[in-house]
Amino acid sequence: MSEYKMLCMGCMEPLNEGQDVCPNCGLSVNAGNLPSYLQPKTVLDSRYIVGKLIKSNGESATYIGYDNTESRKVTIKEYMPDVLCQRAKDGSELIVDQNYVVQYKNYMSEFAELNKSLARLRTMSHIVAPTDMFTANNTVYAVFPEVEGITLRQYLQDNAGELSWDQVKKLFPPLLTTLACIHNTGILHRGICLDNIIVTDKNELMLTGFAIPEIRTANTDLAPELYDGFSAPEQYSASEWEGTWTDVYAVAAVMYRLLTGCMPPEPMSRIGNDSLMEPNKINPHVPANVSKVITQAMRLSCEQRIQTITDFVTKLFDQPSYMTQLPRGATQTIPIQDPKEKRQDPKKKKKKKSNAGNIAMIIGAVLLVVIVVAAFLALISMLLPDTSGDTETTSVSTSATTTAAPVTTAATTETEATESTTVSSDETATTTATSGTLFVMPNLIGKKYTSVVDSDTWKGRLEFEAIYDYSDEYERGYIYDQDIPEGTDLYPVTKVKLYVSQGLAVVEIPDYMNEDGTRMTKEEYVALLDDLNIKYECRDVETPDTLSGYVMDVYCAQTGEGVGGEINVKNGNTLYVDISVFSPTVDVVG
Repeated sequence: MSEYKMLCMGCMEPLNEGQDVCPNCGLSVNAGNLPSYLQPKTVLDSRYIVGKLIKSNGESATYIGYDNTESRKVTIKEYMPDVLCQRAKDGSELIVDQNYVVQYKNYMSEFAELNKSLARLRTMSHIVAPTDMFTANNTVYAVFPEVEGITLRQYLQDNAGELSWDQVKKLFPPLLTTLACIHNTGILHRGICLDNIIVTDKNELMLTGFAIPEIRTANTDLAPELYDGFSAPEQYSASEWEGTWTDVYAVAAVMYRLLTGCMPPEPMSRIGNDSLMEPNKINPHVPANVSKVITQAMRLSCEQRIQTITDFVTKLFDQPSYMTQLPRGATQTIPIQDPKEKRQDPKKKKKKKSNAGNIAMIIGAVLLVVIVVAAFLALISMLLPDTSGDTETTSVSTSATTTAAPVTTAATTETEATESTTVSSDETATTTATSGTLFVMPNLIGKKYTSVVDSDTWKGRLEFEAIYDYSDEYERGYIYDQDIPEGTDLYPVTKVKLYVSQGLAVVEIPDYMNEDGTRMTKEEYVALLDDLNIKYECRDVETPDTLSGYVMDVYCAQTGEGVGGEINVKNGNTLYVDISVFSPTVDVVG
């Protein structure tokens, strides 16, 4: 143990004998962590030395560490949902609250699977992925390599609190490419912010801070870790669907902060009165196209937001043409070629006109007329007043119009492509071929059907058809299958068949006795059977010492089972329920 005392538990740098304070980080050698966390000098897996606590959230605790085998600094992340468990006194083991054992195990499984998936991506040079995982102390640990660098927040402070577009467009492309690849594996970050992006000594960006979905979403069993100004609006409600567009919002918000020097407003404060200003209205040096793309990527509505990192990058770095840079209604000067330039060289002989030449001239004339007409119509449309105002959508309604998803047609200019247009379903069908993939099919299995259909996320994107049947695995009202596989490219509006559970096919016959030893009433027990979809018949049983209306016994004719036995709901097994009818054996003489 003496060799461990020669390391500072705050920075893992060597200490000289007799030093009480680290000359590198200033930490006292006797400093400890709070009792809820592992104490410095704790050894894990006979290899890793735990040091100072770096950070903690509702999912995990992160410590600086030292790999005694490889003789290098590491970061150790311990799965520790503090609302579900607590540290044993004078020990390292986590004790789980008995009321949350199921949640604790489920989230621990998610934590392990997430880090296993990240470990498989460790060849990517722009994420910090775990190099080792192991279980101990009734929990899971993930070990990460130390990255030499500073957070993007610190980097921003060192650069006067603001970066130019030239700096941003050099820094971000490799990171965005990596993030798109991560999305393709089914992993979402949900916590992209200034503190979860590292700027290395090589001036490259690395993404860190991955976590399970529940910690990055409000109203779950865990205390949420949301980042003001960077978390997307759908993360503030557990009923909203999150996807690649969630990370698009966060990346755009980070760029907004870098380019303007101002924190983007919290999304919930924008509802009803959107106070988000375009970046180039704050900093005129931000290119107009970049400003519009960032604004589109930060829209409150998931449907109107840019859907994928790939689309975001394409729009962000696509240079607008001369025509799309012209403001609507602006005039333009079309250069006319000097007739002298068309004069033939006198040294060249005039060729005799042939029939082919005449045909070519006719075709050229027709094309010229078409071009002139198209230019004339375009000029008229540019001169018409813009009635769209500052709103983000323009509704084109007719008597037969139904709500449909926003699309971008081939005729839309690059600057206008950031404005979504609500069109009829017929128009949607004609523009699908040119609009590109708008989103991919999500995995809805395991979701509650009512939550999916009531969510605004899929309005105008998906139409749902519910097919109900019994399930061996999923409870009543939950989706157990879908006809379109997860990850399929979709266009609006797509009809999806969702297979919804009517309940378990085989259930356990519930007890009719309450915890206090009293019998349930007929109404109480019947309500319990209805929830389980159990078919039943009530039979009156005369009882001399029990008041009327209480359950006396239950019996399944098909299986011969009673309380605790199984009954096949799908096959229509019937449960007979005996209900008391008070019948005293001795008459009371008045």
